[in-house]
Amino acid sequence: MRNRNKSRATRRASALAGGALALTFALAACGSDGDTPAGAVEGFLGDGVEDLFNAIKEGDSDAAVATAEEYFCAEDVEGVKEMTGMLEGMSEEEIAEHMGDDFAMPEDWSYEVGEVTEEGDTATVEVEMTENGETTDETFEMVKEDDVWKICGEFA
Repeated sequence: MRNRNKSRATRRASALAGGALALTFALAACGSDGDTPAGAVEGFLGDGVEDLFNAIKEGDSDAAVATAEEYFCAEDVEGVKEMTGMLEGMSEEEIAEHMGDDFAMPEDWSYEVGEVTEEGDTATVEVEMTENGETTDETFEMVKEDDVWKICGEFA
């Protein structure tokens, strides 16, 4: 079961770093606003994703968890703790090798927040991301924890 969880955590991290979420690494800061679902996503895309990527890349579990706690639901924070725990003690080169070829920050990308659907303490935020002329649509699942909107389901 541990290997299954390791693979799942590695896939999640690779998806973050190399997949559509990786498009977010180079954006200018938009500020974190957890008062609204869209504001929470803007905050993560503008500030948090680069911090999270760098912390994972450097093997800095404490920094990765601190960033996750700011932007992600409690369940996802536990996933980040598990994933970064597996990377502890590895060099940056070993981490990059472990995470795969897609573990890199994109150079040319942008995003646009679209439709927000809010129902009580849950919401979805549609985001259109473009990297090197290729556009993908992403949906961020959100939950409200302690009156702050958090992204949920990325590392759970």
